Amino acid sequence: MRNPLIAVVPGLLAGLIGIGAAPASATTETATSAKAAQSAQSAPTALTKNKIYRSGMAKEIACSPTQPRKGSAASIKRYLLQVAKCNDVLWTRQFKAVGWRFSRPRVVVTMATRSPCGKLTNWSQAHYCPDSRTIYFRLLKSQIKDPFALVLAKTMAHEYGHHVQQRTGMLTQYYMLYNRTKGRTPRNLLSHRLEQQAECFSGVFLRATESYLPVDPREYDYMVDWAAKNATDTAHGKGRNQAFWLERGFNSASPASCNTWTAPNSRVA
Repeated sequence: MRNPLIAVVPGLLAGLIGIGAAPASATTETATSAKAAQSAQSAPTALTKNKIYRSGMAKEIACSPTQPRKGSAASIKRYLLQVAKCNDVLWTRQFKAVGWRFSRPRVVVTMATRSPCGKLTNWSQAHYCPDSRTIYFRLLKSQIKDPFALVLAKTMAHEYGHHVQQRTGMLTQYYMLYNRTKGRTPRNLLSHRLEQQAECFSGVFLRATESYLPVDPREYDYMVDWAAKNATDTAHGKGRNQAFWLERGFNSASPASCNTWTAPNSRVA
């Protein structure tokens, strides 16, 4: 890929709606859909049969980060770093269950608009840099003014999902598959599988911390509904599919439900 980073769309934090790519023509879509399906079917076992899928249901985590305060960047940074530590607990357990050792990523919370591997924008405010195993999270003025704690936590958990992909070997295999795949639509579908899997992993985290984070049902429903209607973009896919995988991870509380690599194209489009 052009930039060595994995990004996430925060959406709700700033009330922004991203601009997706123009849809392909019907003829082009028909011609490329078969290739996209073939790419998914030929995906390596590190993606389709990864051991992390056999790590079992996530156990409850007593994660109670200090809630961020309106107007306080310091309190938001503290909240995000505490959420990061809660993710460490979750994934350390899941890795241990399959005989692996988890190593945590670096986390940088910043006001800067750039990181060593790309630009941090209002629409794409957080990303994971695989080479340095670092999550960069930009604080926006709008969210400092009025932070939405649940979305902050979900966004951090999404980036941790990309680190999980890196540590399990999935990210390396994804790049290899992406580079040998031809055509915009098949490549976009691979990107969607990667991003929607990270979204599913974030749902697993929210379920494991539901009682302590806490996850307010009304806020959660609002977040899922907003994503389904507004989060569509080229890299992540349709908002309704992003919402589907977030819900799938949350409802199951298990990485086993997050195998986007064997899902039909319609579920990741």
